[in-house]
Amino acid sequence: MSQQKPGKTGAKDPKFRILLVDDHPVVLDGYKLMLNAQLDLVVCATATHSADALRAVESEQPDLVLTDLNLPGRSGLELIKDLAVLHPNLKVLVCSMHDEMLYAERALNAGAKGYMTKDSPGPVMVAAIRRVLEGGIYVSERLAARVLDLFAGARPRGSSSPLERLSDREFEVFRHFGEGRTAKEIAAKLNLSPKTVSVHRDHIKEKMEFATSAEMIRQAVRWVETQQLEGK
Repeated sequence: MSQQKPGKTGAKDPKFRILLVDDHPVVLDGYKLMLNAQLDLVVCATATHSADALRAVESEQPDLVLTDLNLPGRSGLELIKDLAVLHPNLKVLVCSMHDEMLYAERALNAGAKGYMTKDSPGPVMVAAIRRVLEGGIYVSERLAARVLDLFAGARPRGSSSPLERLSDREFEVFRHFGEGRTAKEIAAKLNLSPKTVSVHRDHIKEKMEFATSAEMIRQAVRWVETQQLEGK
């Protein structure tokens, strides 16, 4: 007789199993406390980086992964792509501090089924988790309106941000430069060689039409400062 997988409707454990991924333990503790208080949800494991998350998926068989994008080593975007290949039926919901207008599309393209920001109220997070578990997609009303505008052709030609031309990895490198890191520091943080970071930097310059690396870094710093102000 086959054993029914936990997290569905079996008598052994009717709750949906959630894996939490975030590099801040205090955030994990807060999420865990809130989600374990729900009658239909249980946190089966937590992880602070992508490698631990992949191991936890294998051992705990969660129904949903709730992940941040800002992780040490391989980023949350890379984790989503890995999960899409290794566990294509596993649902992933992103909860991040980053502006959804810039990151949500990348996360959804990578394989996530929803995107929410960390300033969302607890009930919104719970509702988003349930929607994704039911097979739906979760995005905010603001982002949904933008997507509808794009499908309707409401965005003027040529109005897209130059950042949209960057690959996910180039986008990460650009952000790290904006946060004041050197190429060597970025290489260590992303587990890349300094030469690879230099190649990404050159691609960013070319795609965003910067004349020099110094100009690119100045613009990256301005962009990060703008994001921080908008997040306050």
